[in-house]
Amino acid sequence: MRLCYKNAFLLCVLLFAGCGTTYQSGERITARSTNPYFELGNIHLKQKQYHKAIEQYQQALRIHPDSAIIHVALGWAYYNVGMFDAAIAEGEEVMRLEPNHPDVPKLMELLRQLRNRRR
Repeated sequence: MRLCYKNAFLLCVLLFAGCGTTYQSGERITARSTNPYFELGNIHLKQKQYHKAIEQYQQALRIHPDSAIIHVALGWAYYNVGMFDAAIAEGEEVMRLEPNHPDVPKLMELLRQLRNRRR
């Protein structure tokens, strides 16, 4: 059953990947093109070095605190280390930043169900 939740969360993360832009001073920028910490976090995430990924994504958020894609990635890293409440908080931040994204409510419901089952 846990594998099912993990796969569903991965699917949501992949769907979010297309919406990962942030805006500053009316200019559209991507987290990837301007944030080396985000890139390092992605490398650590792919290598399943989740704690290192968390550190890098937290640094990336210092540069671009309103980047939805960074919050999604950080949520995924938190999820993989079992920090479900922190993952939910990141999902809620994504909802705040991009409230009209169609997959955000599904993601949050999945994480809330998971958290409730663990209690």
